[in-house]
Amino acid sequence: MFQKLNSMLHHKDFRTFWLSHTATQFGTQVALLGLPLVASLTLAASPLQMGILGALEYAPFLLIGLFAGVWADRARRRPLLIVSNMGRALLLALIPLIAFLGILRMEWIYAIAFLTGVCTVFFDIAYQSYLPTLVSREQLVGTNSLLESSRSAAQMAGPGLSGVLIQMLSAPVTMLVTSLSFFLSALSLCFIKTEEPTPSRPDRARSLWQDIREGLQLSFSEPLLFGVIRCSAIFNFSWNMMFSVYVLYAISELHISSGWLGFVYGGMGVGFFLGAVLVHKAIQTFGMGPVVVGSAAIASCGGPFAPLALGTGSAAVFLLMMGQFFFGLGMSMWSISTLSLRQTIVPAHLQGRVNATVRFAAWGAYPLGSLAGGVIGDHFGMQIALFAGAAGLMIAVLTLLFTPFLKSKEKTMKELHRG
Repeated sequence: MFQKLNSMLHHKDFRTFWLSHTATQFGTQVALLGLPLVASLTLAASPLQMGILGALEYAPFLLIGLFAGVWADRARRRPLLIVSNMGRALLLALIPLIAFLGILRMEWIYAIAFLTGVCTVFFDIAYQSYLPTLVSREQLVGTNSLLESSRSAAQMAGPGLSGVLIQMLSAPVTMLVTSLSFFLSALSLCFIKTEEPTPSRPDRARSLWQDIREGLQLSFSEPLLFGVIRCSAIFNFSWNMMFSVYVLYAISELHISSGWLGFVYGGMGVGFFLGAVLVHKAIQTFGMGPVVVGSAAIASCGGPFAPLALGTGSAAVFLLMMGQFFFGLGMSMWSISTLSLRQTIVPAHLQGRVNATVRFAAWGAYPLGSLAGGVIGDHFGMQIALFAGAAGLMIAVLTLLFTPFLKSKEKTMKELHRG
């Protein structure tokens, strides 16, 4: 295992890509807590406004996700990565500027969240489709695990750093840290020298809708891909139903400070790191299918902790942190295994469109979940919204029982590719 890791780190262009990814993840994690705290602490947002904020951040996956997939298949992917991160850097740098001018309002936060989401759509789809051009098929699980380890490190340190910076500097100023990390990520990508293959051109002109339909057809006709899409959509809807009120609930109901809330999110990072370490061995031992089902089940166990975290003080912080840990552990193993699965069984010329379809369905569920959580929290209370989301996580796992995953025991990418 360590020899494989060493060989991947000696791959200069992958190492550059990994460092860029790490900078992106640290920026994302600071923003993940920072934007809701700007809304709740600086602008005193209501549960409904928090739900709208979450919905706007992920709405681009519904609105342009499929079109971005076609673009990622028709164009070179590295320039998309660079432009997307430069866009996020500039947009998030506007927050402290607007705050300094004294005109910061929820409307500005809504607009920045939406436009940042547009950049995220293009980055995520291009990044997942770009990796197979840098490494071999047999290196996908290892490299995805390494990338996931970076995300876990960011999730351990990022929210805590965000909470401390917010207490020291204010929430708007903390967004400068996020902006800088996205800028450094975009800059480092300019140094990759591996020649990206020229995108294949169809024999005859095809419309945008024909290309989209081809990606949709494969995604929904392949049982394993459809199982991932269905479970992810329900899971993400339910998770964002919780997350839309999570920060506000922790601050207003449990009276947890932004600093301690950063440590709560650090529990997710610990789970992500452990999942990234364990997933390769788990696939070799149990097979891809059981790992996919098991990882979803582990992640769903994190749901009930938040609504059950009654009272205040260290007990509430511990329960919230445990919920984040289980979610991070399961989602890390889920992300690595399902992404490696897609990168293995999907033809290269369809990678962008299939990844876009998965993002469209899975991440497109985020804004709907945010709105549902905001409405439920506003009318029935935030704890009810948290319980409803936790129940939805369990339902998502049950859908996997109606897929071939439990019978899919392939333990290497070569076996999956031949299948």
